[in-house]
Amino acid sequence: MKNEEFIQQRLLEESQKLLEAQFYFPVFFLVSQGMETLGSFLDKKPLGAKGQSKKRFHLAVNKLFPKAYADLTDNDWLYKQLRCTMSHMCSPGGFIVLERKMKSKNNHLQLVASKRIFIIEDLVTDFQKACLLVIEGLESGAIKQKAMAFSEIQNYKL
Repeated sequence: MKNEEFIQQRLLEESQKLLEAQFYFPVFFLVSQGMETLGSFLDKKPLGAKGQSKKRFHLAVNKLFPKAYADLTDNDWLYKQLRCTMSHMCSPGGFIVLERKMKSKNNHLQLVASKRIFIIEDLVTDFQKACLLVIEGLESGAIKQKAMAFSEIQNYKL
């Protein structure tokens, strides 16, 4: 499978399906991890390179996302509150509030009472735009293809 097919199927399509099914927490989890995944396509190291999590997350945020995200990277705030706590504790950090657009009076990434508001629909839109930027780079050759160890989930009868 080519890198852009992986991004299309696993990141773009699955994030959209989760959002449409109103699985807000799983899509938040996918995006938090997918940001690092997108960064892994931007550096020169193999996809499975060790110890690259923070670098790749920041690379994606700085190159693929709106500036408002980069503004949250001081002291690794976004990395720790979003990516790390989701990855290690299956929960956003204590300074992140996840809200739905139609139920929120706040704006995406707004600071309210020392907590950062994440509007899930806006986060997914920004993530999907970032995915498309990487796909475009891969298709144009501006981003080089990387070897992937990929396996499908098989439908076995138990």
